[in-house]
Amino acid sequence: MNMGIEDLVEGGTYEVRLNARNPKGESIGRIDDVVIFVKNAKARIGKQHRIKITKLYRTFAYAELAEPIENSKFFIGNGSLII
Repeated sequence: MNMGIEDLVEGGTYEVRLNARNPKGESIGRIDDVVIFVKNAKARIGKQHRIKITKLYRTFAYAELAEPIENSKFFIGNGSLII
């Protein structure tokens, strides 16, 4: 079952893998067919994260990081390990 924008809820939390970054410094992920822009997550590419939807539009949504998923360690650009 693919989720569409009508299945998402503002304020709802979801798990998403962040796959890319845009020039504004936002990370980009997908929940099935819906593109999600995650603010302040530019160093977290390639990992699964729990996000909270802040604003829904007709074809995409904005979100923020809600909390890290257990055992979701990742490195940022300067080589520091974030847990």
